[in-house]
Amino acid sequence: MVEFATPIIEDVWAALAQWKAARAIFSSALESYLTTCDSLVAACTQPTRLRSERNAVDDALVAVDSELGLISSEIHTLRTSHISMCTLRNKSGRLTRINILPPEVLRSIFRLSNTYCVHDHQAKGCYNALAQVDRYWRQVALDTPELWTHVDVSPDTPTRSMYGLSRMMLERSKGEPIDLHVYEPENTAVGGPTHQEETEKFKKFLSPYIPHIVKFRLETSLPSSYFVHSLTELWDEIHIANLHDMSIILPNPYGAFISHIRFPGTRGVEQTPEAYFQTLHLQNAMLDLGSLVCHGLVDLRIECTNGTIIPDIDVYDLAVTLAASPNLAVLKLQAPFSRWSELDLPLVTLSNLEVLNLTKLEPESLRVVLPLISRPNPQTKLSVGLTFYDDEQLLSEYRSFFSRCGGVSTLYHESTAEFLSMPYLPSSLSHLVIHRSDLGQPPFFNEDPTQPLPRTITTITLEQCIVTLEGLMSLVAETGAQVVNLDRCLMDRLMDFEGTIQYVSDETRLALLDVYPTLSCNVSDVDTTTHLSCRIIFES
Repeated sequence: MVEFATPIIEDVWAALAQWKAARAIFSSALESYLTTCDSLVAACTQPTRLRSERNAVDDALVAVDSELGLISSEIHTLRTSHISMCTLRNKSGRLTRINILPPEVLRSIFRLSNTYCVHDHQAKGCYNALAQVDRYWRQVALDTPELWTHVDVSPDTPTRSMYGLSRMMLERSKGEPIDLHVYEPENTAVGGPTHQEETEKFKKFLSPYIPHIVKFRLETSLPSSYFVHSLTELWDEIHIANLHDMSIILPNPYGAFISHIRFPGTRGVEQTPEAYFQTLHLQNAMLDLGSLVCHGLVDLRIECTNGTIIPDIDVYDLAVTLAASPNLAVLKLQAPFSRWSELDLPLVTLSNLEVLNLTKLEPESLRVVLPLISRPNPQTKLSVGLTFYDDEQLLSEYRSFFSRCGGVSTLYHESTAEFLSMPYLPSSLSHLVIHRSDLGQPPFFNEDPTQPLPRTITTITLEQCIVTLEGLMSLVAETGAQVVNLDRCLMDRLMDFEGTIQYVSDETRLALLDVYPTLSCNVSDVDTTTHLSCRIIFES
C-alpha cells in the first residue's frame, strides 16, 4: 500500500530534520564549551607571582561573572525545553502505551490507585497528584466523580484549614454517594475542644451534602462529646435515608461514662429498609441498639476500652438487633451485657456469620451473649475469637455454642486459667490460635472419650505460650496438626541464672520433628496472627 505525503507529514519530517541539525550543533558546541571551561579553570588556578598575573586572573574572573547570569537563564530555558520534549514524547502511543487506553480503562486504573484518609500521614500528598499529570489524564480524573467521593474534613486548626480542599472534593463528586471521614484533632483553633462557633460553621459546611453521605466515620482525639453530638444531630435535622455505614471512634474517657449518641430512627418510628444501617462501628460510644436503624446490619462492632464506664446493655436489645439482621457477617463485641428485660428473647439465626469476636467479654456478659448465637450453616467458614473461663455454666455453653455453629474453621483462644484446658474442639477446625497459655499439664482437651470426633486441623499457632517438649508432643497427638507455629514462645516463665529469657530452642524443635517427621514446625520472634479478624475489633 502506497502512502502519500500530506502537508502534516512534510511539516513533521522537516521540523525533525531541523531539530536534529540543531541538536548536532548544540552537542558540538556543548563539547567545545566544556573543553574551554576546563582550559579556563586550569589557566586561572595556576600559581601567580606577579601583580600583573593576578590582575589578569581577576579580569578574566570578572568577565566570567558577567556571563554567569546569562548562563543560568540559558540553563533554565534548556530545562524548560527538555520538559517540553518529555511531555511531547509522552504523547506517543508507541513509547507510552498507557496513553492509548480509552478513558473508561484509565478510570478503572485511577480508582484502584485511590488513597484515602487525610488523617493518615502517609496519604497527605495524594491530593496533589493531579498537578503532575498531563491534561488528558487530568480531564479523565475530573470526569470521574467516584474518584472524589471519599472526603476527609476536620475543623480548622492554627496550622491547617481543610474546608477549601474538602469543598473541592465534594463539588467534584457531582452528587455521587459520599464516604465522609470527619476527624476532630487535639490542636483545634482555640487549643482545646472545638468551640460552638466553629462547630456551627462545620455543620453549615456539611449540611448541603448530608443526603449524599452513605458512609460516615467520626473520629475525635478529645474527650468532649459536644462536637460529636452536634454532628449526629445533622441527620435528625435533615435526612438519614442514605446513610448505610456509621463509625464513631471516641477516645478512652478514663473513668468517665462513655457518650450515648442520639440518632434518628428511635423505637416506634417507621423506617424503610433503605434507612437501616448495614455497618455500625462504635468505640467508646453507644446508641440505642433497639433503634430500627440497627435492623438489617451486616457488620456490628462495639468496643468499650478498658477504664470506660458504661451501664450494662440489655441483651434483649442485642437479640432484637441480631434477629432483625439475618445477613450479619461480622459480629465483634467488647462491652458489658446483662439481662434486664423480662420479655422473651427472639430467635436468632445468623446463617451468614463469618467472623465472631467475643474475646474481651467478661464472664457475666458471655453467659448471656453466647446462647444467642446460632449459625446452622456448615457450608461456609466461620472464624471465632473466645475467652475460655473456668466456669461450670460457661463450660456447658461452650459445648452448646459449637454444636449450634457449624463450619468453625479458625478459633482464637484466650483463657484466664494458668494452664491450657479446652472443653471442646470443633471437628471442622483447621486453624487453632492459642494466646498466652501454659502447655505444662497435658492433655488439653476435655472431650467425651466415648464420642471421638474426626480432626481436620491443619495449623496450630501458639502465641506467647509457655511450652515444653512433652506438651508440644501431646498437642500434636491430640489434634493431628500438620503445622505448628511457635510465635514468641518461651520454655520457662523465669529467666535463667544469667538473666536470659529462655525462648524455644532449635533443639526442642528438632526433637519434636524427630517424633513427627512430617510435621512443619516454625519458630518466630514476632506475632504472626495480629491480623486475624476474630482477634481484633477494628483493623485500623
